Amino acid sequence: MLKSMTGFGRGEYNDENLSFVIEMKTVNHRYNEVAIRLPRFLNALEDKIRKTILGTVSRGRVDVFIIADYNSTEGCRVKVDKALALAYHDALREVCVAVGYPDTKLLEQAEILYISRCPEVISAKEGYFDVETLWPKILSAIEAALTNLVAMRTSEGSNIQSDLVSRADLITEKLKIVEERAPQVVLEYDKRLGERINDLLKDFGQEVEPERLIQEVAIFSDRVNITEEIVRLKSHIKQFKAMVNSEQPVGRKMDFLIQEFNREANTIASKANDFTITQVVVEIKGEIEKIREQVQNIE
Repeated sequence: MLKSMTGFGRGEYNDENLSFVIEMKTVNHRYNEVAIRLPRFLNALEDKIRKTILGTVSRGRVDVFIIADYNSTEGCRVKVDKALALAYHDALREVCVAVGYPDTKLLEQAEILYISRCPEVISAKEGYFDVETLWPKILSAIEAALTNLVAMRTSEGSNIQSDLVSRADLITEKLKIVEERAPQVVLEYDKRLGERINDLLKDFGQEVEPERLIQEVAIFSDRVNITEEIVRLKSHIKQFKAMVNSEQPVGRKMDFLIQEFNREANTIASKANDFTITQVVVEIKGEIEKIREQVQNIE
């Protein structure tokens, strides 16, 4: 089953002390890239988180957002910078003197509230956690997020798969038209060449030599022969359909194979020397381009 590179997944973990919310968003990318944003106290687990994600996601850019919240006072620390608070208090006294009211009595509650709001007087500090103890909890949230992510990527991949198969079948149908038309090109050339030469020679009372005409037609037939290209393109389509049903990531292989589709189609158009075949090949190339755009989103 094909998987899209676009998806979103969310996982959660909650206990009496901590809760984790993990969100993953994936988008198209030529390679595999994981960007993680997490609380500082979880930095030691970043490598484990990355390896866990890479074990499931093989292609695309993954943006991971980890939010941790305290559910109790355990691990929460609020620090009061007493020296800084006293410095603010002294500064307020100096302001009173500076404006000419040195004996003004400050309201105690108002002053306390004001100073407590001053920068860095009160600051929250992350508590200490044994990250190895936390890892199983975070892992359960990561696995839940990955499950949801893969489900979304698989669902979108199923839609892409249906579209790719229908377009590959359409190319096969148009290729049959090319295959049926190719012998007629040589027959029509034989007829046109014979008529043209006879028109030129009739004034001299001569007719074209059958052997010479056959030789010219044979040269033309070899030059416009597209059998090999048709066979190769059919083989590429067969390989492509096998990839569509693969359980493994095939995005890069498909991308390469589509280039081969284009190469064979271009060769057919340049060799065919026929307006009808050229028109059909233009339609084939249009379908190939649509397939190429879809393949860019496949893992």
